[in-house]
Amino acid sequence: MIVAQAVHQHASQDLLFVVVSVGLAVVGSFAALVSAIRIPLSQGAARVRWTLAAALSLGGGAIWSMHFIGMIGYRVDGLDLRYDLPRTGVSLLLAVAVSALGLTLVARRPRSIGWLALSGVVSGLGIAAMHYTGMAAMHVGGTVTYRGGIVVLSILIAVAAALAALWIAFRVRTGRHVVAASLVMAAAVCGMHYTAMAATQVQAGPGNEEVAGTDPISLAPIVCVIAFSVLAVVIFAALGGVTESGSFSMARESSRHRRPGAGTAAMAGVAGGPAGRTVDGGGGGEAAGQPLPAAFVNPRSDQYRPAPPVPVWSRPPAGESTTRSG
Repeated sequence: MIVAQAVHQHASQDLLFVVVSVGLAVVGSFAALVSAIRIPLSQGAARVRWTLAAALSLGGGAIWSMHFIGMIGYRVDGLDLRYDLPRTGVSLLLAVAVSALGLTLVARRPRSIGWLALSGVVSGLGIAAMHYTGMAAMHVGGTVTYRGGIVVLSILIAVAAALAALWIAFRVRTGRHVVAASLVMAAAVCGMHYTAMAATQVQAGPGNEEVAGTDPISLAPIVCVIAFSVLAVVIFAALGGVTESGSFSMARESSRHRRPGAGTAAMAGVAGGPAGRTVDGGGGGEAAGQPLPAAFVNPRSDQYRPAPPVPVWSRPPAGESTTRSG
């Protein structure tokens, strides 16, 4: 329960909306992470698409939708709350824009602490600006003020949440890690929002004046349906629903090729053509000296897929068995 520290005004949160907002934060964080895995493994237009998908999932789903549903559940005794739609739309654009900026900066050098710190501060301040822009869109028929100390705390939490989100986004690689990281990110996002709400102080106006704006209850189902639908599509695509390989398998293959010595066999020889590399020796049905498929050599391709078996075109020497293991 949140108490607005104003004259005779008591505020609280509807538990149902709190639960839904937390669910949006978790699902949005998961969608953002499985999309972010694709960013360093893609290039060109594909890289841009996955950056936008991650930004939309993080900024629009985990942050803004969670914030908006949480705001709809905010109740002040004796006051009718309404929302200014243009300002609400601006807060959505802010959330997506700062998420895209942060992901783009970190993706340039994922292991750089300096880039991570810069991106986290910029994104955190942007998230705080999104929250208080959304609060400015709330019309209560009275005066809304904030306790300065808690506002500063909420901004610090926003920066910490952004740092955690961006650090996690380019380091998780397995399903279990992504699920755990999604919970951590959701906790950070929700912590920032409800800390900022605790700073709110509401004082009733002088009379029973009519409050202008849109009824938030009518917006709740629309926001929930759109948000969960978009996040479901992003997750489906990132996990391989519309391509031949999902985020986790791409990450495993990329990690395998970055491991010292993993590419020794692939570098054994160079052949003409787009693949250009050969394997020296064959296990598991692969023939010695055959070209390694380009998709296997370059895991950054958007159409990256595990290498198919390489056919043996030459006739085996006399006396050798033609039976292939496997």
